[in-house]
Amino acid sequence: MNPPATVSVACFKHEIWIRVEGRGSFQSSGGLRQFVQAMIRRGHRDFVIDLGACEHMDSTFMGTLTGISQQLRELGQGSLRTLNVSSRNVSLLENLGLNLLFGVEEAGPVPKTPADPSVKLLPLPLPEGQDQELILDAHEALAATSAENRERFRDVLDYLQKDSGSGSAA
Repeated sequence: MNPPATVSVACFKHEIWIRVEGRGSFQSSGGLRQFVQAMIRRGHRDFVIDLGACEHMDSTFMGTLTGISQQLRELGQGSLRTLNVSSRNVSLLENLGLNLLFGVEEAGPVPKTPADPSVKLLPLPLPEGQDQELILDAHEALAATSAENRERFRDVLDYLQKDSGSGSAA
């Protein structure tokens, strides 16, 4: 099993900057989601996810980003943008139609950085273990984006819902 990504964060006046290094997976999704939810409770609404050093993303990680975007949409304010995204990860996001839900900016010749380069990003502690509810929530968020995704993740959702005892339908 690959090690979880390193997630580092910085809070600016108008946005929260989150850098993901390594593989964006279910292992790093729980900590990311908890942090963003805490920032939303504190009134922050604009989030930048720097994926310049993110090698790959699994469906749970992409579903977590989708869930954050949906939560901001429900609040009626805020934004989620991904920056410095590799062409491979752009393809993953576009294949699921997630580029229609939040900003996806492909990496250019010069990576975008926080507005204040003197600010040091702090490592975010990541919870240990696999969170079944997180994985289910992430896949339900993906399935809710389109009929094609609903079909694509039907078997995974059926398995996760039976395993968790959840009766919700995708």
